[in-house]
Amino acid sequence: MDDAELVGGVLIDSVDLWTAAKQLAAILTEPNNEVRPPSRSSFDPDLVGVLRARFEDDRTRIEAACNLGAAWVLGRRSVDSEPPWELVASLPVGARLPFGLRRTTGETLMQLVTQATRSLRLVAPFIDRPGMAFLADALAASTARGVVLEIMLPTRSTRAGDALGDLEQTITRDGVIQRFSVATLRPDAPWAHLKVLVSDSAAAYIGSANVTGAGIAGPNLELGVLVRGRAVEVVDELLDLFRDR
Repeated sequence: MDDAELVGGVLIDSVDLWTAAKQLAAILTEPNNEVRPPSRSSFDPDLVGVLRARFEDDRTRIEAACNLGAAWVLGRRSVDSEPPWELVASLPVGARLPFGLRRTTGETLMQLVTQATRSLRLVAPFIDRPGMAFLADALAASTARGVVLEIMLPTRSTRAGDALGDLEQTITRDGVIQRFSVATLRPDAPWAHLKVLVSDSAAAYIGSANVTGAGIAGPNLELGVLVRGRAVEVVDELLDLFRDR
């Protein structure tokens, strides 16, 4: 571990980084017999001891390391630390989201559609007109900007016909119909009870909500996750295993 990262680990929780870096440098350059007691410092005394042992009395190295450590923390804070997954829920109208739950199913699906630049794959065993109407305009707009949209249906999917007909009309009017297709799973595929929306193979909703009015906007209680990263590629591979080509 280099000097900057080591000092950065001591400064990581500081609010005013540059002031903290100066304070730490002052502590490290004090003679051993004048070391301030832990109560006078916001830094962990054990970590300060590690730094003392490393830098000894090299004032130039200490000052440089403290400045670099503050810069290291700033760089780390500037990196997007978005978590790889978040909880998503559908709740009855008027219900309060519990603390820590920031996303509803409807807004999550809409975000995935509007952020897509290459591809969208939607899979659900049950699709109805109210649910598809919630997404139809955004799905049509995605095809207009170049996104390839595929909706996959399990072999025993019900109530999807009218909803998909409405979607096709919307895409014909406002999008590019050539970029829209409906695929089915193989006849020998297991019953596909999964509900998934994959955006650009980089982010996906995986949960209990069907593409129905009740599932997306309530009154059903639904729970799922918004997943980001390489794990989403596995979702695409799983869908391809049973897709009827």
